[in-house]
Amino acid sequence: MSSKKFLRQRRKLPLACAAMALAVSGSALASSHREAPFISGQPTVDGTDFYMFRSYEAGRQDFVTAIADYIPFQDPQNAPIFAPFNQDALYEIHFDNNGDGREDLTFQFRFRNTSKGASLMVGGQNVRIPLIYSGPVSGVNPATLNRRETYTVEVVRGDRRSGTRSGRVTN
Repeated sequence: MSSKKFLRQRRKLPLACAAMALAVSGSALASSHREAPFISGQPTVDGTDFYMFRSYEAGRQDFVTAIADYIPFQDPQNAPIFAPFNQDALYEIHFDNNGDGREDLTFQFRFRNTSKGASLMVGGQNVRIPLIYSGPVSGVNPATLNRRETYTVEVVRGDRRSGTRSGRVTN
């Protein structure tokens, strides 16, 4: 066999392997945070991400921080709309401490939004604004804050429907 023919055949082998790999491989899809048809119409209850990590502060190494994200696509370029949590929803974070597939500890959150009905003078008329604030915000409840969102959290030990409930805390 000549060396040229050998090199040509040698080049064909990787191409054939690559073509075969492409032929048998499936397509790969990534999560868009809006993959479920039902939840896409209710973004305020669409749980997007969940983070949990052990505290790194001195003296708090036995503490765990849990963060749940809702309302997908809250990117800076989407403008500061600050979508409120759904007042009719019950947001829950469940923990299974012993690996039996059942919640041992549940944190239940309910939100409430109140509006002051703020308005601005536009063209000689007071016009109600849909924005969260109408000017600089400082302090806990400034006059420029149009919408205030508060929440209650309740801890349930055991089954989230029939377990032992601790006192409710409101921010």
